Parts: sequence; C-alpha cells; structure tokens
Amino acid sequence: MTDTQAPQTSVAAILQRESKPVTVFTLSWCSYCHAVKSLLDSMRVPYRTIELDTGMYLDTHLHQRMRAELRQLSGSQTLPQVFVGHDNIGGYTETQAAARAGRLQTLLAAKGVAIATP
Repeated sequence: MTDTQAPQTSVAAILQRESKPVTVFTLSWCSYCHAVKSLLDSMRVPYRTIELDTGMYLDTHLHQRMRAELRQLSGSQTLPQVFVGHDNIGGYTETQAAARAGRLQTLLAAKGVAIATP
C-alpha cells in the first residue's frame, strides 16, 4: 500500500498528511520492513508506505535528512519505523508486541479504525 500522492521532504510533513492512520517508513529490500507490512496487511490496517530507498528519497541529502529526523522522533536508527498518527510504535518487533498487547488496536480505535486481531 504505497502512498500515491506526491512525496514529502520531511517526516513531520508526511505525518501531518493524515491520508491513512498508519505510516510505515521502510527500505524496499528490508525483510523486517516486509514483515511489518505483512503483519499490518493480516490485520487489515490501512497504511501508507514511504520507501526511503526509492524515488526522490534516493537523493543522498534527502535520504540522510529523513533518516536523521526518524532517529530523532523514534530514538532508533533502524527501519521499519511505524507511526499511528504522530505516535511512534517502533520497528517490526515493537509493532508485533503492540498488536499482541492490544496497544496497537487501542491507538487505531482512537483514530476510528477497527481491525482484525493478528
């Protein structure tokens, strides 16, 4: 579920656009990125994907700026990074744990999204 609108040049700008309740920052080749998208798909969570190694994000300066902003917001250097609105859930492991504990469902319910359990 890749976002089809024009790409934004900052994480804050992307999160500001509430086209879908969940935003997943990924790399196209990353197995954990694929796993988190599979988890969200299995739960039927509407999300948008921002792949930081494709399109305009291939520009070294933009890519580095986006990664630095993600590090600042998440406290992590790894991808994927999953956000519900402006709330950072974390990577695959944290997202899976949040789903198992019901935290993900609670955050989504606050956005008006009912989902299937994993």
